[in-house]
Amino acid sequence: MDNQGNKQVDRSFFGQPRGLSTLFMTEMWERFSYYGMKAILIYYMYFSIAKGGLGMDKGLAASIMSIYGSLVYLTSVLGGFLSDRIWGSRKTVFIGGVLIMFGHICLSVPAGKIALFISICLITIGTGLLKPNVSEMVGTLYSPEDTRRDSGFTIFVFGINLGSLVAPIVVPAMWSAFNFHAGFSLAAI
Repeated sequence: MDNQGNKQVDRSFFGQPRGLSTLFMTEMWERFSYYGMKAILIYYMYFSIAKGGLGMDKGLAASIMSIYGSLVYLTSVLGGFLSDRIWGSRKTVFIGGVLIMFGHICLSVPAGKIALFISICLITIGTGLLKPNVSEMVGTLYSPEDTRRDSGFTIFVFGINLGSLVAPIVVPAMWSAFNFHAGFSLAAI
């Protein structure tokens, strides 16, 4: 109730600040796209062209996957720098999310190896911009004295784990039902 006796609508997210819902969804879908794409990417690289893949050598495909996985986390240094010194967290996260989306869209188009490498570059940079800054933004939702902070981070991490759990099930199912590009399209959404 407010001062005039009117009932107020609770605008919180599970008793947490409303902004947590946006950050929860952002990180959940980012992890969904990352692990969904990763679940089928190596197969896409080494399956024969007749099977819808790129026909790469398995060793080369594994090397590309390893480099990609490393760069995703190494670029977080760039994301932290750009956030702290130039753009701020919100703008850095937004730009990172857009780059990730465009990276997955590149893979969803059957354009061969060039699309693969453009996609990897976009997703790597985008994840580096987004990853370190979303967690920082969750922390800024709470004052240092706010006792909800730990439970807020628990809800946030649940979103990460939910996206990571569902993606390797759903994206390969889309690939099996249709083709690689349909699976990559799902990751782009």
